[in-house]
Amino acid sequence: MGRGKRRASFSNPNFDSEFDRIVRDVIKEIVPTEQEVSMGQKAKDELERRVKEILRDYPELEYRFLGSFPRNTWIKGNLEIDLFILFPEKKEERDLERIGLEIGRRILDETEERYAAHPYIHGKIMDVEVDVVPCYALKSAEKIKSAVDRTPFHHDWVKDRIKGKEDDIRLLKAFLKASDIYGAEYKIRGFSGYLCELLILHYGSFRDLIKKACSWKRGLVIDVAKGEEHYGGDAPLFIVDPVDSKRNVAANLSLDSMAKFVEKCRDFYLEPSKGFFKKKEPVKVSGENLKEELKKRGSKILAVIFDRPDIVEDNLYTQLERAKTKLFEFLEENDFMPLNAAYFVSQKKCVLVFETQVKEISKVKKVLGPPFEEWEHVKRFREKKRLYKPFIEGGRYYAFDVRKITKPGEAIQEYIRTNPKALGKNISEIIASYTLLEDEEILSLDFDGFFAFLAEFFKLREVEG
Repeated sequence: MGRGKRRASFSNPNFDSEFDRIVRDVIKEIVPTEQEVSMGQKAKDELERRVKEILRDYPELEYRFLGSFPRNTWIKGNLEIDLFILFPEKKEERDLERIGLEIGRRILDETEERYAAHPYIHGKIMDVEVDVVPCYALKSAEKIKSAVDRTPFHHDWVKDRIKGKEDDIRLLKAFLKASDIYGAEYKIRGFSGYLCELLILHYGSFRDLIKKACSWKRGLVIDVAKGEEHYGGDAPLFIVDPVDSKRNVAANLSLDSMAKFVEKCRDFYLEPSKGFFKKKEPVKVSGENLKEELKKRGSKILAVIFDRPDIVEDNLYTQLERAKTKLFEFLEENDFMPLNAAYFVSQKKCVLVFETQVKEISKVKKVLGPPFEEWEHVKRFREKKRLYKPFIEGGRYYAFDVRKITKPGEAIQEYIRTNPKALGKNISEIIASYTLLEDEEILSLDFDGFFAFLAEFFKLREVEG
């Protein structure tokens, strides 16, 4: 009886009618207003006036407006214009970077240098955010020198095909943003804007994408240009780039982000609501809530705090992931049974947080040796100098040995002392001056958003008070 109900719950005959009702309201909230569109157009016109003036000094260069603004797939409140400066193939890369940055600074107001495939300028014009990105003007996407060189080809492939589907793309973007899985950057490892457009083109609409994604499995390969899909890919999701068949548009998408998307599609299909398009507020907890949680869990909590390296975000998050993984593995190797690990980034500091099931371990450990049949290995195992003699158990050799590390904090300190370079190039240059806090000591950290981060780290539900 219970199983029958379970099977029935995976069907929602009212989905289409509920979907139409909800989406009508959501679209009103995510489609840009006439005022925003007018603001964007005026900024674009001014950008065009300025870039034409500046490019008189560089007659071999061209410019193009690319991205979600000219394709009309941007969401209300997210107006940003991408201006690409196209250089001839023969231009040296160092000259492309130097001249591209110079042009960006001359065009925009309130500028700052950022980095993707290579440096570009971010700034504002008429209070609208703008990226000025240099790239090469190529005849084929197969000859690209950096990832941004593909962007003009992507734009040309989708711009006419997505006409009439702009609101479906907006719905998908809002759906993903609400769950923090929109964006291909390493911090998120989610769905890029271009990937969103391709998914809508492949499935035809946001509604049909939701229905199909409920049954997605890892290893799915989608060839949008051919209108085909099958399983057997090495990546969680492989979207064949229509302009470069060897490239996976979803290469940066993590398995967990894919799984979160499938979970959200299933939940939305079974019980559609506007809430799926709105970001949930972080769980609100106080220091007292967290203090009680620490007592309840009975585990060991450790936090490694160090200065934030002055590097681009993608490099920072890549290195933090590496550092987190290396320390987690070392805790595992030393039998501290780590439960979880994560990192938190503030304006000036980075924090690596670990939770282990073991607070302290015995000084004696059991060392696994070879089966008795492996004579040569047995000989070496027995001859090794130890405080305790080897013994046979279950047909193989073992021996007791003395641990050098008996506490998880000692393991972290030992690894940082002996293997700093394994934690990432820039982190290794800074982490020597780290601070290690344990258990309730971590509640003294007053970084904005840190308690909400801990609530997520512990997977807490909403706490009263």
